[in-house]
Amino acid sequence: MGRIGLQLRATLENITRLRAEGEDFRWYLKLKCGNCGEVSEKWQYLRLTDSAPLKGGRGSATMVQKCKLCSRENSIVKDE
Repeated sequence: MGRIGLQLRATLENITRLRAEGEDFRWYLKLKCGNCGEVSEKWQYLRLTDSAPLKGGRGSATMVQKCKLCSRENSIVKDE
């Protein structure tokens, strides 16, 4: 199976939904901390089928990542 790459750069303010076909689609992202503005060095991937617990037992998110600079826990939650 071949791979097709698409690079999308956007400021996503007040966007409620951005979806691809299929639940097993991998989104490769460079993430920016919402607290200090640090941008990740490497590409991170997430899938809608993935789940990780949130700190303090507040449920789960598709991706949870701790910022290397300020140690804040950032998350991406799947909209159901």
